[in-house]
Amino acid sequence: MHKKNLAQKNHRQQIECLFACVGAIFCLTFVSGCVFDDVGSIKDALTPKTATQAAMEAMDPHDPDKRRVGTLDLANAPFGGSELYVKLYRERVRTEQDPIVLAVAIKALARHGSAEDALLIIPHLQNQQLHVRWEAAKGLQRLHNESAVGPLLVALNNDQESQSDVRTEAALALGQYPQPRVFHGLVRALDAPELAVNIAALNSLESITSHNFGLDSSAWLAWYKAEDDQAKDPFADHADYVYPTYTRDDSFLETMAFWYSRTEEQPATPAGLQPSSTRSTYDQAEQGEVKDTNDNSQ
Repeated sequence: MHKKNLAQKNHRQQIECLFACVGAIFCLTFVSGCVFDDVGSIKDALTPKTATQAAMEAMDPHDPDKRRVGTLDLANAPFGGSELYVKLYRERVRTEQDPIVLAVAIKALARHGSAEDALLIIPHLQNQQLHVRWEAAKGLQRLHNESAVGPLLVALNNDQESQSDVRTEAALALGQYPQPRVFHGLVRALDAPELAVNIAALNSLESITSHNFGLDSSAWLAWYKAEDDQAKDPFADHADYVYPTYTRDDSFLETMAFWYSRTEEQPATPAGLQPSSTRSTYDQAEQGEVKDTNDNSQ
């Protein structure tokens, strides 16, 4: 009997120890925010900064880390698209000297800016810092502006841009421009040494042509020549472009925190680009495509 009681006591102690460990992990998680990478998002959701607090940090003239965090907080907030804050992002993109803060500002402006803001981002495709060039190429996926085509083609060229990460994002951004020079630039990218660049170029070729000849650049060129010989528009059936977004599964802590709701941004049409599927009723009526719903002739 004594041994049985001792065994039960040890088992109870083990269970208590287990719960104590789990409790300690959660305490460290929510208090320090440094145990797991995803704790910051949960903590921010529970205690979000005010607009004033985030703006003050974003404008701090002495601490680039505060400017980075403040700008990011503003961009991710529901009010981050306010014109007041968009002006702040523009100013940061124009004048910021710290490359990490600059990259965050480019990301914020691309998310909330207009097609004209692409003109502020384009020069940063030539920035010396890889992370800045990468964010610039990604940002131009969200802003449709014909002025971006030439610089993006330069960024896609492995003779001009050594980093495949930048070329991959440039290839994806070019998927919104169905035109000959883009087609040929993307076909050349199919022969790049990096598979990620090849796949991105193929995705964009599919977007601008609605065809798929795989990674065979010769097959793509043969098809294009056949279309040209028959006086066909190779881009007549192009798809409506949407910029890609980052997705991930819920982490362990996010699953455990049942009160916490995480939302992910969905792919969407770039600012300045009107999808062919959303033409106005007036435009369709001009082409005789709208039937009068009051017509009772039948």
